[in-house]
Amino acid sequence: MVRREDILGALDEGKGKFGGKGNFVVQKIPFPEVFDGAAVVDIKSTGICGSDLHMTYDRTEAEIIPGGHEVAGEIVELPKDYKGNLNLGDRVAIDCIGAGKSCNSCYFCRYGQFRHCINRHEESGGGFSSFITRSPDGLFKISDDMDYNDGALVEPMAVSVHGFRFAKFTPGDSVAIIGSATIGLSAICVAKSYGAGKIIASAKYEHQAEAAKKMGADIVVSSEEGELEEACMQETDGIGIDVAVETIGGRSNLSLAQAASCVKKTGKVIVLGGFRIPIEVDFLQPMIKEISFIPATCYANIDGRHDFELAVDILSSGNHPYKSIVTHNFTLDNIQKGFETAYDKKTKSIKVHIMQ
Repeated sequence: MVRREDILGALDEGKGKFGGKGNFVVQKIPFPEVFDGAAVVDIKSTGICGSDLHMTYDRTEAEIIPGGHEVAGEIVELPKDYKGNLNLGDRVAIDCIGAGKSCNSCYFCRYGQFRHCINRHEESGGGFSSFITRSPDGLFKISDDMDYNDGALVEPMAVSVHGFRFAKFTPGDSVAIIGSATIGLSAICVAKSYGAGKIIASAKYEHQAEAAKKMGADIVVSSEEGELEEACMQETDGIGIDVAVETIGGRSNLSLAQAASCVKKTGKVIVLGGFRIPIEVDFLQPMIKEISFIPATCYANIDGRHDFELAVDILSSGNHPYKSIVTHNFTLDNIQKGFETAYDKKTKSIKVHIMQ
């Protein structure tokens, strides 16, 4: 059993000293609660997600427990009565939000929709610390060919896996990806893996455009208004793309409007981006076109397999191009520099990881 002594964790003071980039202080914090049925994982790598950046930007009060949900580590403790296929020492990617906190018995859990569990365990802390506690149901072994950086990429890959599965994506469908940051790039990978036809992506920065091509996009255009729409119409003889994937979110409706303009009549828009504030959307044209908007959040168990398992399958060779999106690594002691680098695209950052 791991000693329940104070551990290192990074907490944002919420004072906005860095213009919204946070003010993280690495300090001694209590060992995370080992709730009934929880495993303990020694954290090795945690990705800084776009949602971490948004929440840090908006934060006005100090954190009391660490964040971070793109996590990989080593199992150091399992529940006494555990009888599953996990063992001490296993290297795992962690579903921190869904199965790792779910009761596994309520209405939604019985249907594999762990994200919507109505009896979830209280948050015990995330990956910007030394240890994390989660249910073994949320721990997924990574392949021998994957390192811990690959393991921390399972979560953003699973986000796109879930979106495509939830929307019942059909092989051969043409796809437009709005945005080529971490989730946009994982969406390109999933589209490619699932047999998409033409893949057209937009990218705001040149280094993102280069990454989009590396992931398998057939055509990459800038994020300038009208460019993606024009490319989609040119490639489909004016019909429109079958499926558009919105991956930006934020505080504007422009990406949703763009997605609706790219798809054909009766097409689908998968919404993966997180919108932090209420936004207005003009639904007249989408209604006339009979577009299906399909918001998808996190991950689930669909047809007997969890999205994390399929994400591991995609990354399992250890040589998947998606691993190249990790442009910067920082230690936990330097997490503030990590956040500043993730915010500043002049650094050519795509994915910044905190390694331990």
